[in-house]
Amino acid sequence: MIDTMGLILSDDVHISSLTEKRSISALPFAGRYRLIDFVLSNMVNAGITNVGVILKHNYSSLMDHLGSGKEWDLNRKNGGLHILPPYIARNVPGMSEGSIELIASAFSYLSKSKQKYIILTKGNTVFNIDFDEVMEFHLINKADITMVYYEEDNASEGITNHTFLSVDDDNRVTGIEVRPRRPKTNKIFMYIILIEKAYLQYLVDEAVARGEQDIVKDILIKRLSSLNICGYRFDGYVGNIDSIQSYYNKSMCMLNEKVRKEIFNPNRPIYTKIKDQAPTRYSNYASVSNCLIADGCTIEGQVKNSIIFRGVHIGKGSRVSNSIVMQDSVIQSGCELDYMVMDKEVIVREHGKLIGDSRHPIIISKGEIV
Repeated sequence: MIDTMGLILSDDVHISSLTEKRSISALPFAGRYRLIDFVLSNMVNAGITNVGVILKHNYSSLMDHLGSGKEWDLNRKNGGLHILPPYIARNVPGMSEGSIELIASAFSYLSKSKQKYIILTKGNTVFNIDFDEVMEFHLINKADITMVYYEEDNASEGITNHTFLSVDDDNRVTGIEVRPRRPKTNKIFMYIILIEKAYLQYLVDEAVARGEQDIVKDILIKRLSSLNICGYRFDGYVGNIDSIQSYYNKSMCMLNEKVRKEIFNPNRPIYTKIKDQAPTRYSNYASVSNCLIADGCTIEGQVKNSIIFRGVHIGKGSRVSNSIVMQDSVIQSGCELDYMVMDKEVIVREHGKLIGDSRHPIIISKGEIV
């Protein structure tokens, strides 16, 4: 990709107990991945070799997962993966911890980076995009800023959490609505921005001087008429995770073969931290239908329409349906689980029965015994 770096902002999205002790970017997904793996892999697949990740709160799990960046080929002398220190406000009067202040806290890193362009994004979205095409669009349209969006005809789920764009026939963004109750369009901003790095620094510096907080509300909306802000439509699958319901629904989408093949496209692979474990063992009593099951598991019961992470043990006679069971959890014999989201290292005792609903899955916190 032409002379481009990446900057991933940490996010304060809180979805029940799943993000009490981890950033949402570190949330496990699809059996063996973390949410940040998707945007980080997309950048690496486009040839971006200088990526910064701004930490904020609950960052220990994310740091452990990213490590030196080896799995993404980002453990380099020049460029590579830069895990920026936990965000500390610069004590600007009236300033809260908004996206503008987050970017400003990384100015030293940005100034030392030699790339001309920057892709600014967050780490809580599941997608597989070709950033080379975004850059080509940016250059052809002579855009000052390019905002990436997707179209959602059935945007009722969590609709108030999104930012919507109005885009004309010349691909120019003519309107932006932040969390509207009744959006005028179906074009949902993916929080991916392509811009010249020096211009981003200039805009952020101006905003900080005025005590402004949010890059969309205080920079982009105010400059719609004065700048050539263009919208790039992404036509692929997008799984934005900003609530427990969206996490459950987007996880279940991975059981759809068409979606799975698009996200885990071998031409643009998704990389993650490698953990070498033995293959999963299935007993003579095991029955498995439409599931994602990671390595290192022992399956002795019936599992249907579920996502099972590494090292899970499902005992004899147990039935697990429509559920997400995270790493190293143990479901003892004779249990019945339906519509569950179980964090890591949970133990369900013998003959336990836990039944949720597709609209209200039951959440079990890490390390709980039930």
